[in-house]
Amino acid sequence: MQNTPDNIYVLVILGMAGTFLLVVSFIFFSIRNQNKLLRQRQHFQQAQIDHQKELLRAVIESQEAERKRIGQDLHDDVGTTASGLRLLIEMFKPGDDVKAHQDFTQSTKTIIDKIVKDVRNISHNLSPSTLRYYGLAAAINEHCTIINQSGKLEITLVNNAEQALEKLPLQTSTALYRVLEELLNNTIKHSGASKANINLNMVNDTLHIDYADNGKGLTADVELVKKGMGMQNIESRLLNINATYLLEPYSGKGFCIKIESPIV
Repeated sequence: MQNTPDNIYVLVILGMAGTFLLVVSFIFFSIRNQNKLLRQRQHFQQAQIDHQKELLRAVIESQEAERKRIGQDLHDDVGTTASGLRLLIEMFKPGDDVKAHQDFTQSTKTIIDKIVKDVRNISHNLSPSTLRYYGLAAAINEHCTIINQSGKLEITLVNNAEQALEKLPLQTSTALYRVLEELLNNTIKHSGASKANINLNMVNDTLHIDYADNGKGLTADVELVKKGMGMQNIESRLLNINATYLLEPYSGKGFCIKIESPIV
């Protein structure tokens, strides 16, 4: 009977030791899991920071490319034409020949008209007046009409969100216009497509833009496509207006992107 209290004490001590070990183990695993979650959160935040840096770099590179293009347009179009006008004026010798004077006048007028047209086109590319004065719907329609008339691409535009587009602020309208402009330029330059479709629809308070072409489509690696400067430029513009986009999976049947932009 003497051993009974001793056995109880031993059991109590073993129970306390087991409980202590369980508590220590629980604390250890809790700390370990918290550290793991913290590292995962840090990796996720770092990935977000890196992604933001990539978007910023794409915007800066895009702006530099745009400046270079504008400078080249001014040099090649306006500068060259103005130099030709100067040369024509220098070569002209006033005299009594009426026909020569008329030809000179007509030539100078033609050259000046070309300069005015080139400057207007460059100005339109920088800031479309139609977008400012008549809204996004008119600007998209005008841009699609110009491309259709050029024969480079056949565009079908279906606009079921006319009233909603009129309410968009200029910043949102400009961003969406530039996105569609970028998509159309990519289709013309890289896809080999002959047709493109743009559908605009309203669902509740969200503008849905579906863009598709019948070109060669994306590569199978969508993530690689997203890292391209064109898509990063598009993503940065959409991010600034709280819009989202979804690239359709590669199917070999053309390119397709769905954009959703809140209008409130």
